[in-house]
Amino acid sequence: MASELCKTISVARLEKHKNLFLNYRNLHHFPLELLKDEGLQYLERLYMKRNSLTTLPENLAQKLPNLVELKTGLN
Repeated sequence: MASELCKTISVARLEKHKNLFLNYRNLHHFPLELLKDEGLQYLERLYMKRNSLTTLPENLAQKLPNLVELKTGLN
């Protein structure tokens, strides 16, 4: 995972962001860093438009229980 993406996710975790924008990151796989530990449980909106994702993790709802909006190229 690119260091810029890791930094963005780490900052969101530390600052307890409710919205996370990962649009236009040329992602081919869902960043599993988003599902590690419990730091992003408060995340409510995840924006991942204009990436190359083809699938989402099966445990997404379990790991991000407060997620109410997910925008991806899959929508």
